[in-house]
Amino acid sequence: MSFQKKYRVFFFIITFFLLGNNVSHARENIVDYFLNNPNAWDDTKRITHSTPLKIVVSEGLEGLGFELENITEGDKVALVFVDTKKAEKFERKGFCDASDKLRKGNNRIVAVIARNSGDRTRFHYKFLLQRNINNVPVTIYNNGIAVLESIYDGNLPVKDISNLSGIKLCEIDIQ
Repeated sequence: MSFQKKYRVFFFIITFFLLGNNVSHARENIVDYFLNNPNAWDDTKRITHSTPLKIVVSEGLEGLGFELENITEGDKVALVFVDTKKAEKFERKGFCDASDKLRKGNNRIVAVIARNSGDRTRFHYKFLLQRNINNVPVTIYNNGIAVLESIYDGNLPVKDISNLSGIKLCEIDIQ
């Protein structure tokens, strides 16, 4: 990737994630960026220096979803299902039935802060991957550890500006 292209991608990330509430509309458009840009997944991995968590689910799609267990008050977080081009936004704790947003095979999912309550130095969201039957969790994957979680409390120095992006990636292989 050329220096100029890297600069543009980095500038895009900085613009959409680090500015205050004046660009909350632009942050909401980050969902569209992941849905419409075929290079968004690879560019984000490179810029955030991250490797997606990989989970294998062998029981199919029925009842599979994400439980938002924690979110900073006033924030909005989005789950972007890259391969099926679907997204779901959350402002409070709850369950997202993903059986219609995932497909058999490999699925790439992005969690991203779509709106921040105004304090970019403090944010937290946490998603568990689980299977619910009759609104009761019967299986929690990844040993109950969050599959998508981003937290920053403002206490630690920022060694890499990408830590403030609030973006997390995971891949789920549905068999």
